[in-house]
Amino acid sequence: MRCVLCNSENNKFLLKATDTYMNVDDKVYDLVQCRDCQLTTLNPILTEDELKKYYPSDYKIFDKQAEITFNDKSFLSNIRTKLIKILRLNTLELLLEKYSSKKINYLDYGCGNGKNIFTLSNKFSEWSFHGYDKFNNKILDFKDKRIFFYDKKNFELIKDEYFDIINLSSVIEHVNNPKELIFFLYKKLKKNGIIIIKTPNFQSLSRKIFQKNWHNLDIPRHFHIFSAKNLNLLLEMHNLKKIKTIYSRNSGVELKSFYKILNLQKKPKFHKLLLKIFNPITFILSFFNLTSTFTIVSKKD
Repeated sequence: MRCVLCNSENNKFLLKATDTYMNVDDKVYDLVQCRDCQLTTLNPILTEDELKKYYPSDYKIFDKQAEITFNDKSFLSNIRTKLIKILRLNTLELLLEKYSSKKINYLDYGCGNGKNIFTLSNKFSEWSFHGYDKFNNKILDFKDKRIFFYDKKNFELIKDEYFDIINLSSVIEHVNNPKELIFFLYKKLKKNGIIIIKTPNFQSLSRKIFQKNWHNLDIPRHFHIFSAKNLNLLLEMHNLKKIKTIYSRNSGVELKSFYKILNLQKKPKFHKLLLKIFNPITFILSFFNLTSTFTIVSKKD
């Protein structure tokens, strides 16, 4: 098997697993890792037609209730929020706020249910928001003067150098050929525009602990699991200069991985309480680059 990132054929077998998130079928897939760049890849990688059945209409990320946002007003949550704000630890939020008064074209590629767009639209009144998700057609009927959702045909007609900010949150791991995608999005990005990529962290502590039960493997929807090092290599190939790498501070993946070991089909009623208990641990792990997801922010020169 040839590595999609570095073209090496020198790889090693890691594990076998099935779809335990949506339980579409019992087909067994392998995970292999390139010995040269350490990119971890599903084997075999599915075609787009084969993949469609693994994104059924009840796929959880396509929840119709995305427009409704909830605020956690608990004491512990408020303390955590204030601490992050005082210490200026929310690097991504601080970066976006620099553009708050500017006319910005913001693309959420792989926008799922549109939750990120709806949240940001309440905060940045000068921005225009654009969303595309090839597996979710439910959002296409939404109408708003600042929010636009595209099907595949209309999205490909968008002119080059149109977007100031492109966001890919939990997307690149789902893509058959990430090099082709980054090249395509690079063309759509304006000069000095930024691209934000959030993805699972293969180097995380929880991946090493939970192994095939690690929630972020999400077989077979996740084709590639990156580390910060090899994702940055991909971006450098396309002349995108890294600004910042940010590691998540939420323990949701760790808890879901634990539930998977217990064979729990639904989150327990005390899930939110467990998050509040374990998030401080994840907060500490983030300083050692060991949490389950990371975000790289890069700039087009």
